Amino acid sequence: MTRICLLVLLALAAGAGRARADEPPLGAVALLPLDADARLAIYGQPVASEIARALVAGGIDVVVVGPRMAVPDRAWLVVDGTIAGKGDAVVLSLRVRNPVDGAILPTKPTATAQGLPNIDKAAVELSAALLPVVRDELRRISAATVATTKQGAPVQRPNVAVVKPDAPRPLVLALAPNGDPLLRDALAAAAKPWAAKRNDAIADAGPGLQLALVVKRYAATNDAIPYARARVRAKITNGGTVLFDRVVVTDSVLGDKGIAPAALATRTAREVLDILRPHMRRAVAGWR
Repeated sequence: MTRICLLVLLALAAGAGRARADEPPLGAVALLPLDADARLAIYGQPVASEIARALVAGGIDVVVVGPRMAVPDRAWLVVDGTIAGKGDAVVLSLRVRNPVDGAILPTKPTATAQGLPNIDKAAVELSAALLPVVRDELRRISAATVATTKQGAPVQRPNVAVVKPDAPRPLVLALAPNGDPLLRDALAAAAKPWAAKRNDAIADAGPGLQLALVVKRYAATNDAIPYARARVRAKITNGGTVLFDRVVVTDSVLGDKGIAPAALATRTAREVLDILRPHMRRAVAGWR
């Protein structure tokens, strides 16, 4: 399913609409994958597909950026966003930023779906709100550029600064020695790529942001299709100030037939960190 959605996105990007004849060519918009909770991750690609379709239909050149791809130089704007559940509702939100200076536009289109069956309708509403925001900003950037005198030459953006990404911020991870060793080891391993996606680097010691995890309970079944549940206390502090302190509880994490115990523990550890992610975003300034 994901492969089909990605092919649709790439096809839309390849057929991006051309700028009107009465205005200079505009730069492209880079569309990043939408960030979603684990249970909503399956909707990320369909929502992004609808956004790409609407932008292309509006004459905007769209570049679909995969998880391991860099934003291309021809992109004047970057669009990313989140899909988050709030009770029975699902909130879709987008932000638009300038890749040159990192400035984020104050207008952040949002749409709310009352229940999962209405996500498609919310995606259409969200795309309709995004199109004029993107078009107006692209035209504003174009007006501030200087075209070369050669007929048909592309518009050049002046004073384009090379902005280096921020250095990874250290995140000290402390795992209590008690608790099930399978889940404890799995959390230690899974935390590194989890933090790296947010431009954090796991450190063993140091000042600043601290994440302490205590495995309170981990239980896995031996059924034909095994599953596991976990309770992990997570405490986030910064300079001695407690930002978050709560026990994270997973639902049943299903394994595959014949899955190794360590692999099931790894899957459970990722679920724990997925549950923790929105709390980190609320508690830690600049954490994404």
